[in-house]
This record gives sequence, C-alpha cells and structure tokens, in this order.
Amino acid sequence: MVKTSAESILFVCTGNIFRSMTAEFALRAHLADRSRFEISSAGTHDFSTAQVREDVASYLQSKGLDVTHHQRRTLSGEHISAATQIIAMNGDHQKFLLERFSVEAPLFSEACGYGPAQLPDVDDLFAPADRYGSEAQKHIYLTIDTIINQIPNLAERLLAES
Repeated sequence: MVKTSAESILFVCTGNIFRSMTAEFALRAHLADRSRFEISSAGTHDFSTAQVREDVASYLQSKGLDVTHHQRRTLSGEHISAATQIIAMNGDHQKFLLERFSVEAPLFSEACGYGPAQLPDVDDLFAPADRYGSEAQKHIYLTIDTIINQIPNLAERLLAES
C-alpha cells in the first residue's frame, strides 16, 4: 500500500468481518463523493478462512451497506504505514497496535467525539455454543447500529480536521 495525497483511515478489529468492516462501509457510504479519504479496515488476527456471517451481511444490507464483496484483511505493517489515522474498535485492539506496531490509536467512540466505549466482539461475550443464538444476534445488531449511528460524528470530525 502506497501513501497518496488522500488521507487514509484504517479501522482495526479482530477478524475484519464485523466491527471494523461495518465502520469502513458505513463511513465510505456516509462520505460518498464528498470525500478525499481512503477508507479501509483490517483484523489483528489471521482468520483467513473466516467469512462475514450471513446474519451480519443481511443486517448490513438492510441498512444499505452491501458487504458481499468484502475481502477480510489481516493487519500488517504496510497497512499501518499507509494510514494517516488508525481507529481501534476495542481496547484489545489498542493494546495490540501499541505492542506490535508502537501505534497509539483512539477507540472508535473517542474518534467519534464520545467518551471511551468498548465495542466487544461476539467471541468476547458468548461461549462458542451461544455465538449464533438470539442474544448474540441482538448484540451484533446493536453494535452495528451503534457504529452506523456514530459515523456521522466521525465524518464531521474528519472533514473539520482536514
């Protein structure tokens, strides 16, 4: 990845198939043609066989975000060096970025102008047998809604800074 004159926003989560992906697609859709930003996302762990859950893709589609062609990415030094701003979705991602790449990154909520708030993954909250249950699905939908609802604040802040 080569730096360009555009600002590059990188969202980071664990697998790049839920939270950071949602933020990437939501910010890109919100800014549309008004932006000179390059927006991407990546995961801290290499879940190369992982795919976007069908319920996640369907819910995002209902919100106007088509993630059908999303290709998950594992975070690398190249992604870090190309980004002008890196945003972590959870505290464990902040810790990973600091320990692995010596990068301090705000939490998504902080980048949006709110206080620090974690966006935990399904794996953080539910036992493997419960990760596809109704409570997990409610958590997913609430997290997606939180990200989408906070994106306008993030976009406003990014546009004001540039």
